[in-house]
Amino acid sequence: MEFAPSNAPAPTRALATEAVHAGREDLVQLGLHAAPIDLSTTYPSYDVEGEAARIDAFASTGGRLDGPPVYARLDNPTTARFETALARLEGTESAVAFASGMAALTAVLLVRASMGLRHVVAVRPLYGCSDHLLDGGLLGTEVTWTDPAGVAAAIRPDTGLVMVESPANPTLSEADIAALAHSCGSVPLLVDNTFATPVLQRPAEQGARLVLHSATKYLGGHGDVMGGVVACDEEFAAALRQVRFATGGVLHPMAGYLLLRGLSTLPVRVRAASATAADLARRLSADPRVARVHYPSVGGAMVSFEVYGTRAT
Repeated sequence: MEFAPSNAPAPTRALATEAVHAGREDLVQLGLHAAPIDLSTTYPSYDVEGEAARIDAFASTGGRLDGPPVYARLDNPTTARFETALARLEGTESAVAFASGMAALTAVLLVRASMGLRHVVAVRPLYGCSDHLLDGGLLGTEVTWTDPAGVAAAIRPDTGLVMVESPANPTLSEADIAALAHSCGSVPLLVDNTFATPVLQRPAEQGARLVLHSATKYLGGHGDVMGGVVACDEEFAAALRQVRFATGGVLHPMAGYLLLRGLSTLPVRVRAASATAADLARRLSADPRVARVHYPSVGGAMVSFEVYGTRAT
């Protein structure tokens, strides 16, 4: 059985419009222009038994809390705004934010490992820390490294995840996400979309169940915030919230505010940076000292290149 994304909201607005308005739809009713920052860690409770029941229900299901906030490790209104906006930009039902991209990936691995699915099929190259986390086996996982053509053959009964980064760090190599999703069958495909962002690529539309971002990079965009986020269906999001609640890898509300603000200019920033990077790639290609230039077909702000000679020369 092959996985096909379901219940993802159909796009109703242009991406640039979503970037400005998603997660902020209630601001007019609140009489505000900028989204508020809720820094509370705890909130008043007027029904002790009722609040305890809400926390127990959240711990067991991971579903969104109805009613007022309870405790910042469960949920935060400011962070939730960023999650809503990112999910809309990626075209998924939900998104769950974490303190870093590595915390987000760790949560994904823990969700699958908790189901006895500890084997991961990973396509190299991956971001270095992702590589180390998988190879180190710190979470009790086992990894099989392969190229895109070998994914289907590498899948085992205990495979819980297939992971790819496209464009990849640092070679900027690209994978055919739709073809990979087909090769995965019923195993969830996670695509690290950090370099492309939803402006240039929306992996969920090509069959990926999980879309990972180091939000520290382009989603924030100003070098002043660290965070991670997974865009996915609500079923997987609920499991991720349970892990986040239990392990504490929460995104601080100030970071959530900065990331939401960053999303509003994401389309403009990515397109401008892509134009500059493409021009640089063309200039490097014409330089006789440069042996090879790597620049992804989808665009983006990253360029890598190889030079003739050695480090000494």
